Amino acid sequence: MSEERTVMQNFATPANLLTFSRLIFLPVVIYGLVTDQHWVAVGAMFLGWLTDLLDGRVARMMGQGGTRFGKALDSTIDFALIYCLFIAFYASGRLFIWQFAILYLAMVMILTLQFFLEGSGREGEVATTKLGKPTGALQYFYLLFLVVLEIPAVEAIPVMFTIHMAYFVVLAAAILLNTGETLVLLQKMGREAAPPEDAPEA
Repeated sequence: MSEERTVMQNFATPANLLTFSRLIFLPVVIYGLVTDQHWVAVGAMFLGWLTDLLDGRVARMMGQGGTRFGKALDSTIDFALIYCLFIAFYASGRLFIWQFAILYLAMVMILTLQFFLEGSGREGEVATTKLGKPTGALQYFYLLFLVVLEIPAVEAIPVMFTIHMAYFVVLAAAILLNTGETLVLLQKMGREAAPPEDAPEA
């Protein structure tokens, strides 16, 4: 019983609950988009973005930052929210195929790095790069921007298309740079995992 309580206490921290709440906001965003209740979608997406900004800070304030579980939870839920919504926007025709291809590349790189970590005996380690965090932040804000664009009055502003394309160029550059960093990291990890050339065969 005490062990179960400890596990529950480790999970149900304020920071982890903030992180987990994003899974609640995700279907609300989709519901708001599908039913044309744009402000519902904007509100839920803003709250999701806000919890992403706050959960790490709350964990550090309470002396609970840097736990493996917290990092894994945050990474997993961010991945689910970001790419579920990108797929939804693409399926509804809100993104061009070339935009989705670049966003999909980011997803493939994250999964490839994570699978490589798992396969190289580093189970439980969260796949990260130096550019991963800022790229993720750009993706989150881009999603918030896309949701706000669903409001007809905002979409009708002539300059919005230009702002949209300019922001996406910045995001695409971050994704491509992060992809390059991921490939270098994978190559480095591959060399470290490979047995020395002069090692005796089994």
